[in-house]
Amino acid sequence: MRTYIYHIIAVVLFVTLGITSCIEPPLHLPGQNMELQIPQVETDLEVIWDVDVDFQTDWYYGWDLKDDSIWGSIGYTMPTSFEVHRYYKGDDPYAKHTTDEAFSIRSTRFRRYFQFGYYDMLFYSDIDSKDGTQVLVLNETLDSVTATTTGTRGISRSILEHSRSNEADPSGVIGLLNQPEIFYSAYPENIFISRDLSDYDFDPVENIYIKHIETKLRPLVYIYLVQFILYNNEDGRIKGINGNAALSSMASSTNVNTGHTGYKPALIYFNTRLKKNQEVNGQKCDIIGGKLTTFGLCDNEPFTRSGALYAGSRSNLRNYLYYDLIWKDGQVKTYEFDVTDQCHAQAHGGILTVWIDCSKLTPPDPLPSGTGSLFVPTVEDYDEVFWEIEI
Repeated sequence: MRTYIYHIIAVVLFVTLGITSCIEPPLHLPGQNMELQIPQVETDLEVIWDVDVDFQTDWYYGWDLKDDSIWGSIGYTMPTSFEVHRYYKGDDPYAKHTTDEAFSIRSTRFRRYFQFGYYDMLFYSDIDSKDGTQVLVLNETLDSVTATTTGTRGISRSILEHSRSNEADPSGVIGLLNQPEIFYSAYPENIFISRDLSDYDFDPVENIYIKHIETKLRPLVYIYLVQFILYNNEDGRIKGINGNAALSSMASSTNVNTGHTGYKPALIYFNTRLKKNQEVNGQKCDIIGGKLTTFGLCDNEPFTRSGALYAGSRSNLRNYLYYDLIWKDGQVKTYEFDVTDQCHAQAHGGILTVWIDCSKLTPPDPLPSGTGSLFVPTVEDYDEVFWEIEI
């Protein structure tokens, strides 16, 4: 099965300059026997699929209709609406942003009048969530936009302390975060709207001069498909799962303009599902699987190609997968597995695989002092709710 999971969206900017004699006041160009109106810029967004991943060899969990109903498509999907920010810098390409014109578009085309001079433009896609909620938070300034997510509720604070013991820089861990939704951005800078007609191509059909500028929207959130292969469980010592899992030392934010991820690490929580009696390499196994979306590794450059190696400065951080297993006596225990090498080898998403020999697992401590799950609510995680009962 060959499944396409990565794509890049190309944005083509068409700068159209119409010839007219009705502009007030007209712009008279030296050496030209014509008058030039204020130009328009038209954007056309085109999806280009450029990377494919073969799951037949490495992806044992599979993907069925129930997985699709829980997590959505296994890969990236085409956005349906976009936000556009336009920053005019006059005649100085190095000028700081002093104004921000924002637009929302519901199609792949954008047309507005532009003044002559330099522009920076920021494009990013809106979030299309199934339930209408959004955990992605955008903090906008004139210079840049930063994306973060909300904190996760209902997970014990002890897992955060547990993960800090595995960090070289414990003070850097900022908390437990939700998975960000998939979105994309592009930030073309120093777009020059010239007064010189020689900078444009003339279209005799529409009787306009056109300037073509190309840029690309890149994914800012990466997909990791996570699978836990449970073997040697013939005695049924592992009865099942409760769906809890988390990945440590992932970036807690990303810069929407550049796609460069933040320096501070965080734990990212995600859910899993168990499929029993699967066959892996001729052996009967149970497989736990899930889809994890994340900003990626800390202090890393944006997506360039599938399978890119980690090139950031925080290679000292270790990436641990935490997951819950339910034993046959009903006790739950959280285990961890180091996937740092797998994450570094797939810095912009891929498949993370954990092989679990159930015969060698350390069982939970005897009740009532059992180790238990780290994924349990603490008192401060509960919201206070008042019910008004009319009698």
